[in-house]
Amino acid sequence: MAEGLLIMNSHPMSWTPDDLVNTQDSAGPAQHVTQVGDQGAAEVRSALKKFRELGLSPDAVTQESFPLPTIQAQLTSACIDIHQGRGFSIVRGIDPREYTAEDNMIIFLAISSYIGEQRGIQDKKGTMLSRLLSSLAWHCDMGADILALHARSLAETGGNTFVASSWTIYKELAASYPEALETLHHPSWPIQVSGNPPRYIVAPLLHVSEDKILISVDPGRLGLHPATAKTGSESSVPALSPLQLNSLEILSALASKHQYCLDLKQGDMVFINNLSLLHARDSYVDPSDGPGRHFVRLWLRNSKLAWTIPQPMRVPWEAAFGPDGNGFPELEKQYPVKPTPVYKPPKYTAGSAAFVLDDGGDVNNQTNSGSTAIALINQNIVWMTNAEFPPMRYRPPAPKRQGLKEVI
Repeated sequence: MAEGLLIMNSHPMSWTPDDLVNTQDSAGPAQHVTQVGDQGAAEVRSALKKFRELGLSPDAVTQESFPLPTIQAQLTSACIDIHQGRGFSIVRGIDPREYTAEDNMIIFLAISSYIGEQRGIQDKKGTMLSRLLSSLAWHCDMGADILALHARSLAETGGNTFVASSWTIYKELAASYPEALETLHHPSWPIQVSGNPPRYIVAPLLHVSEDKILISVDPGRLGLHPATAKTGSESSVPALSPLQLNSLEILSALASKHQYCLDLKQGDMVFINNLSLLHARDSYVDPSDGPGRHFVRLWLRNSKLAWTIPQPMRVPWEAAFGPDGNGFPELEKQYPVKPTPVYKPPKYTAGSAAFVLDDGGDVNNQTNSGSTAIALINQNIVWMTNAEFPPMRYRPPAPKRQGLKEVI
C-alpha cells in the first residue's frame, strides 16, 4: 500500500474536483472536452456516407473503414489522456438529431474505435451495446478497460453522470481509514458470477500494479445477490462481513466527497478509464413531450495503451474480452439499433456494472449462441462454492464508524 501512495502523489489521475474546475477556460470548454467543430462534424457525415455505401456491418466499423483524418489527432490526444492523464474525456459536437438511430450507432462505434479498437461483449449472447436507464451508486463496470457512453438524449432534470478518482480516494483512505484500505486490498471479497448455482470468486477490490492504482468494485456483485435463490450452505455465496460493509460505505462516501459532475450535452460521447475511476448516476425525470434520457454503452480496450489486468481482476475481464484478450471470434456479435434496457427484473444481475456471466442457469450447460464463449471462460476460472476466505491480518472487534461523519 505504501507503493500506492508514492504512485499517486505525482500522477495526473490523482485529481480533485477543484483541479478540474481550475483547468477550464471561462471562454471555452474544459480541457477534458474535445470539440470536433464544424469541419469535424462534416467529416463524420462524409465518412458515414462512404461507410454506408460499402454495405458493411456494424462489427466492421474501424479506423480504416471510417477514416477521420481531421479530428484523428484530437481523438488520439483524448485517448492518451484517458490512459495516462485525468482518466476521462468527452467528445462533443456531433448532433444525434441529424441522424437515424442506426446511423448514430455507427458514428458512436466509429468515434469509439479511435479510443479503443477492441469491444467487449456485454452478455453471453454477444450483445455489444446496451441502454442505461436507472440511477446507480458508485461502481465500476467490472470487466471493461474503458466505459464509453453516448448521450443520445437527456432527461428534463437529473440523470447526471459523476466520476471520482480512485487515486484521490486511496490517499484519503491511507491517511484516515487504514483499516478500510487494508480491507479493500484483501483478497477475501466474494464476487458472484452466476445465479444458478450461485458461484463466486474471491478477490481484492483495490490493486496496485505496474505503477498504477486499479479498482474493481460493483456493490451489486458483492456477496449473495437478493434475486438469487439460496440453495443451502454448500452453494450459497458468503455475505459481506461488517468490516467489508463498512469499508464499502467509506469508499462510497469518499467518492461522493471527491465527485466531479460531467456537464453533458446531447450528443456527447464520454470515455472513462474504468480501471481507475468510479462512476455513478443520479435519478432523473424525463420530459412529458420528449424522447427522455437515452444513453448507450460500449466496453472498450486499446491494445496499445491498455493497462495490464492483474490476475485477481481477470475473470470479469476475460468474460468481456476473452481469455487471451482477443475477444470471441466464433461468437456472432449483436449490435441492436435500439438497445434494450439492461434492467430486467427479476434477473440476477444488478445495474449496468454486471459482467457477462449473468445467466440464470448453470454456466456449464449453455445452449444459446454464447455457449462457446462461456465454455472458454470456464476453462480459466476456479469456481468456488462456500470457499473459506484467506485469513485477515487483523480482526477488529467491530468496524469503526466515528470517522465517517467527517466524510459525509
